Amino acid sequence: MAINSKLRILNIIAGAEFGGAESFFERLTMSFEMKKNIDQTVIIKENKTRYNLLKKNIENIKQIKLFNNLNPFCLFKVKKIISEFQPNIILTWMNRASNILPTRKHSNEINVGRLGGFYKIKNYVKCNYLITNTPDLKKYVITKGWDPKYVEYIPNFVSQSKNLNLDLGFSKEKTIICMGRFHKNKAIDLLIKSMPFLSTFNLAIVGNGKLKNSYDTLIKQFDLESRVKIFEWSRNISEYLNSSCVLVCPSRHEPFGNIVVDGWAHRIPVVVADTGGPGKIVKHKYNGLKFESENIFDLVSKIKELDSNATLRKRVVTNGFNEYKKNYSEDVIVSKYLNFFKRIT
Repeated sequence: MAINSKLRILNIIAGAEFGGAESFFERLTMSFEMKKNIDQTVIIKENKTRYNLLKKNIENIKQIKLFNNLNPFCLFKVKKIISEFQPNIILTWMNRASNILPTRKHSNEINVGRLGGFYKIKNYVKCNYLITNTPDLKKYVITKGWDPKYVEYIPNFVSQSKNLNLDLGFSKEKTIICMGRFHKNKAIDLLIKSMPFLSTFNLAIVGNGKLKNSYDTLIKQFDLESRVKIFEWSRNISEYLNSSCVLVCPSRHEPFGNIVVDGWAHRIPVVVADTGGPGKIVKHKYNGLKFESENIFDLVSKIKELDSNATLRKRVVTNGFNEYKKNYSEDVIVSKYLNFFKRIT
């Protein structure tokens, strides 16, 4: 890359309709776009909502309908965009985007694969470097044969709290919030089953997924219709977080846990299962509370303890917000990405 020239970044994602990695992709690409020293092009799998969001903020964005390496048109279009844009860095998100890279490079572009989970490493054979968002993922990649010099750990950032509130139909002081995909790994069923033992609390569940019907069944089974509500996923999560008194992340499996950092950024206390990413970044009774994974009664006791101890609550909120500002704010993480890109180019 020539001295004083702009860093040219091509960002590529297939991705689901929503999710932690997808949301972070949106935030990071919009942050890159605001940097005067970056020239960016974005390729996404066809997604009307994501396209409309990004188009408001990003000048050069392309959509591909059938996004996979078996589609000749997809391969042709990616090659054409690389040839025309001539990026210094191609940042591919997760498996499909990393698989779609051409076998031969156009010029001197550097391929960087970004992992947010314990994916099959065979999908990243065309990448020169990898970025992981947790230390455990970095260790995993290295155990699979990657030279540590070519693996970088950079966590996600989350957005600061927006001054938004929403009438959830509950009292804010007694409303638990849980957000994420309706997937077995998220253990939202565990939180619903805990509600009969938290009779003074309400629960707002925000998300989408195939397990919604099973959650509805549990809510009816335990006669919780008046205290538990399910809301569609929203990109304006501030209005939900600002209308709640505690965030619970009960996940059985969670590589990082963006939502925990969202809780910190919104100055509400977090209670997490002692597993995966949340179990690593949360220090018990310092910046949040941890309960034994799958243990409903331990979860209940931690929520009640937090509710009854104002000093504890203040401490975990203050330390959580400070943790967010120090390690997970936008300025900090974007600088880490750009410094890494400059180093490898």
